[in-house]
Amino acid sequence: MKIQGRIEDKEVVSKDDWTRAVFTIDGKKYSTFDKKIIADFNKGDIVEMETKIVEKDGKQYNNMVSMKKIEEKVGEPEKVAENTLKGTSGSKHTTMYVSYAKDIFCETCRQDWKDQKECMEYAIDLVKQAKKAFS
Repeated sequence: MKIQGRIEDKEVVSKDDWTRAVFTIDGKKYSTFDKKIIADFNKGDIVEMETKIVEKDGKQYNNMVSMKKIEEKVGEPEKVAENTLKGTSGSKHTTMYVSYAKDIFCETCRQDWKDQKECMEYAIDLVKQAKKAFS
């Protein structure tokens, strides 16, 4: 069975003639005695592994057959949209003005305003007036 996930934990136990690691991936524990896997993989790695279920003394154990690292796919960062709001003149405070207009819009719409577009234009006009008055 193939499983993919992030290694959440790694426990290593060593005795005189063996070393065993137990990796926790997605809340399940998988063990191996393979020294290369134990050395090459650590907590936080994103991996794909092949396992087999082994039954011993009436218990089932998830043993690793193989494991390989998978590169985490990181997308391109999203580009921030250019300021396209009319009447803000590229202001660095555009977000603030939009927030004010939204607050005014929400409040005036509660007062049974008939036309929402007209209501939004009213809210934007009030913000523009305030901006002009305090500039």
